[in-house]
Amino acid sequence: MVHAASVEIDITPPIGGKMAGYGARTEVSRGIHDPLKAQVLQIQVRDSSALIVTMDLLAIQAQFSQKVRAAISRETGVAEARIMLTCSHTHSGPQGFNLDDVILQESPDENLQEITLRKLAGASRAVGGLLQPVTLSLGYADGGGAGLNRNDALYGLSDQQVTVLRVDDLNGKPIAVLYNYGCHPTVMGSDNLFISADYPGAVRRCLSGVYPETVFQFANGSAGDVSTRFTRRSASFDEVERIGRIVAGAVLQAMNTAEPIEVDAIDDRWADVDLPLKEFPTIQEANELIQSLRVELTEKQKANAPAAEMRKIVTKTEGAEILLQQIKQFEGVKSLPARLQQLRIGPLSLVGVPGEPFSKTFLDIKERTRPKKIMLIGYANDCKGYFPESAPGLPGTYENFVSPFSIQTALNIKDTIIQMLKESK
Repeated sequence: MVHAASVEIDITPPIGGKMAGYGARTEVSRGIHDPLKAQVLQIQVRDSSALIVTMDLLAIQAQFSQKVRAAISRETGVAEARIMLTCSHTHSGPQGFNLDDVILQESPDENLQEITLRKLAGASRAVGGLLQPVTLSLGYADGGGAGLNRNDALYGLSDQQVTVLRVDDLNGKPIAVLYNYGCHPTVMGSDNLFISADYPGAVRRCLSGVYPETVFQFANGSAGDVSTRFTRRSASFDEVERIGRIVAGAVLQAMNTAEPIEVDAIDDRWADVDLPLKEFPTIQEANELIQSLRVELTEKQKANAPAAEMRKIVTKTEGAEILLQQIKQFEGVKSLPARLQQLRIGPLSLVGVPGEPFSKTFLDIKERTRPKKIMLIGYANDCKGYFPESAPGLPGTYENFVSPFSIQTALNIKDTIIQMLKESK
């Protein structure tokens, strides 16, 4: 018999703190549009448990993740290796958790970290007292184009699959739903100064209107090159709700067509992976690139280019400026280490990637491991940045500029995950 429970808590920061997600945003938060939440799902088979923790945060670094998993393990007895932490990647949340990020240069907030850690540990302790017999089912739907490739909406890849793990009580009522979809929560731009979970929060509100007693958890996917840049009609909270309704509709479809899975065991596996850095240009070459992009930006401004096209050149220019910083920071460094996590819940494998994978990477993994049941999750346990795997011939993009990694990094991640999955029972 499988037992499970899920709880949701509020992790909204105080007003007046620095916000995460946009280097161009220098002002502190002025208010709260909608609260930030965290959810804890525990699944238990006999004496083995796994915990999946989802949070409305931009990202967390490994140092914080390790502290949280250790605290949760002390409170619950669940092995640290079987606890996965993942972030929605909202760009309207607080700074303080993503401290190694060269792109955004966040300021540490030890007080906010400590408060959040205590909340997560307390929620994890509470969920253990709510365990009840359940059935699990797995469903799929199309995301309806809520997000598209943000550099090439017409021909660029984007993984439109919404994957849903539905957890029902013995009366068939959903007590928890974990859904997975790859898209940046960036409907709101850098001029927004109100705390918000962006579209994942709107999805949650919409679904809670249908199932008010169900805890809904969002696990982002291959969002590295996917956003609402070409699908949003404006950068407004009304648009947040509209995009949220699109994704919520897909989640409901996946819930209604989900098929039961038999869970006989819970297991975990971790794999070390090497992340090779790219060959950086010289400082002079980087400066010349920045100047040429600034000229292009000025020309597009004079021509009153569409907002989506303007956003592409603005972010590309910002990326080139960050590239210049990285040339100096990574001098003499050849690669960085990282860890991948696999939680196996019966036939379903949840695989956590510590950063921002591109659509091609996850689409290839799904294709090459069929018919295995998998949920591929980004922003898990750590965040090393973008892992670019662009289509051949695609011109330089923001993501490629700001990522310190070569394409070999994405290939290493892909090959390691495929090997992990193939070796799973």
